Amino acid sequence: MEPIDYWKLSTEYSVVQAALLTCGHDPAEHQFDVEGNATKPAGYSAVRSALHNAILSGNLQANTHVNQDDFGNPSTLDLHQTKVHVADLARFLKSSGFSSPVFDRPSDDQQGASDGPAYPPKLAAANKAWATVTANPSLLIGKSPKQALKKWLSDNAAELQLLSRDRSINRTGIEEICKVANWKPSGGATPTPSLNRPSESAPLVRLPDPKDESTRSTKRETYDLNDDIPF
Repeated sequence: MEPIDYWKLSTEYSVVQAALLTCGHDPAEHQFDVEGNATKPAGYSAVRSALHNAILSGNLQANTHVNQDDFGNPSTLDLHQTKVHVADLARFLKSSGFSSPVFDRPSDDQQGASDGPAYPPKLAAANKAWATVTANPSLLIGKSPKQALKKWLSDNAAELQLLSRDRSINRTGIEEICKVANWKPSGGATPTPSLNRPSESAPLVRLPDPKDESTRSTKRETYDLNDDIPF
């Protein structure tokens, strides 16, 4: 076991520690002087900046600690005292396309019904359905969240142990799961975009009838060529 592996015993990390661990560096070797050094470990500055900005924007939950200026006013985020939970770090990195073996814990993964005797199958199905549908906006086109969840659960009923004894889909069980996973109980389908539908805000303009225009043009030319019409 490498020294960095022992950091898996922690459940929360400072911003400095989290940035170092994400880059594969042992905080024990860098954390107390990394901010003061001109030369920083590879990748540290980029990750530290990403975590810092995500905390300030609310995209990453943290127990923040803010430094104060000489007048007692809040100034900057204390990167050593601000702590982030391991589960929030893992989710943030995953949403950004990154991962760290230090933050990836078995308890943070979405478990199936066979992963533990105390993990209810319907809860596992609700978690998987919610995660799948919210991660794929195309599944919501023309459907309410409940309809999209119900379809996905029905399509995957066998895998999720949602079949009755006669191997038919357990519709009642799916309804119960949808009540848990549905994040929009008020209903309402996601509108399907159309490239050919005219804009509702654009006013309609009635063009003149070509036949009328032709008639007017012919009459005008006739009048211009008639010498008998006095000026």
